[in-house]
Amino acid sequence: MTRVLWVFAWIAVAIWSLVAFSAYGLLDLFGGLLARNADTLASEPGTVEWLFWITNGLKNIGLTAILLVWGLVSLAILAVPWTLSRLAGRATAPPPRDPRFVELSPDEYRTVGNPPPPPRPGRLVEPPRR
Repeated sequence: MTRVLWVFAWIAVAIWSLVAFSAYGLLDLFGGLLARNADTLASEPGTVEWLFWITNGLKNIGLTAILLVWGLVSLAILAVPWTLSRLAGRATAPPPRDPRFVELSPDEYRTVGNPPPPPRPGRLVEPPRR
């Protein structure tokens, strides 16, 4: 189920990217045209230069804003399946059963005492008591 969410999220990011970069291209085109043709709005060279810098600066601010909004919205779109996949947890298969061991329920366990320690090397007979 989470794979389907990821696929839809990436499709949504692709569509959102087309919209955002279309807006980026249109703003770049029309902002550049307006900045390059600042001399049609004024005839004095100082005013033309001022208009060019203002329109070019506004265009660059707009392009930066489009990139920031694109990145934030893309992250928000991808955060949805990421969050849902974390909430759902990871589906894990049980470990394979080892055929050498018999599975017992807890009430079938027996406690086996500690085995006796190995004999110590040395005397086998106890020393005489005094």
